[in-house]
Amino acid sequence: MYETLKLKVSPNNSCGTIFSSPHSGCNYLKTFLEKSNLHLAELRSLEDAFVGELFEVAIEHDASFIEAIFPRCFIDLNRSHLELDPKLIEGNFKFESTPRNFAGLGVIPRLSGSGNSIYKKAISFSEAQMRLRNFYFPYHQIISRLILRSKNLLGYAVLFDCHSMPSFFRSFKGSGYKRNNSEIVLGDLNGVSCDPSLTQRVKKIFERHGFLVSINKPFAGGFITKNYGNPRDRVHALQIEINKSLYMDEEKIVPNKHFKAFKKTLAVIINELSSLAIFDDFSEVAAE
Repeated sequence: MYETLKLKVSPNNSCGTIFSSPHSGCNYLKTFLEKSNLHLAELRSLEDAFVGELFEVAIEHDASFIEAIFPRCFIDLNRSHLELDPKLIEGNFKFESTPRNFAGLGVIPRLSGSGNSIYKKAISFSEAQMRLRNFYFPYHQIISRLILRSKNLLGYAVLFDCHSMPSFFRSFKGSGYKRNNSEIVLGDLNGVSCDPSLTQRVKKIFERHGFLVSINKPFAGGFITKNYGNPRDRVHALQIEINKSLYMDEEKIVPNKHFKAFKKTLAVIINELSSLAIFDDFSEVAAE
């Protein structure tokens, strides 16, 4: 049987914190690879490689952890289920015309990170529905249940949506690449998905460990933070982006010489994130 999710739920859940890794899966179905136009190495370029391995220690700190086992290029959990690409999927169906979907990066990506077509030919709408039913919706149902569980037990929930980002970005002005100078990027959709004072508290934790941290630039958050974050209801969703150069060789997609040390430092940070006190008035937290 094909494994789709890795789920580790805190038995006590005393901290109300959930860590999600939706893009680190690397279990590629043979049937998918047969339909693909690309070599595995290029398909893997869309992965947030090793992020699940870095964050699964959260369960040791009484937080819950969920990771997708399937790859992002198969189905992207950080998209709306309606971001179906009419250039890839055959048939008549309702879809959202978002910039990401238009660019070939919808819920079932049409293009790789380098802009090449993933598929040899279009896929059927029934195939798209199968992926949503068997892979997409189960992941989101579990996140919803974990948030509800924390809310019922503690009155609040904090969701950290964990990702990695390249050390260089393709330049939109001319050719070539631009260096990504941020080591950590926190995205709260400009205060919409997470109380800004909690975001500042998280920023200070990373900075205390020597990391360069930016907020909402160049990544403000995605579908997961938008869909689940509701600070007024004491549900806070914060996206964490880690620069891949901190822990991996981006070309070979293997851990680099800094991986073990980074993982050890991140484990300490995860413990601190899991132990964050939650206040009704976050201004008290920001003032510390």
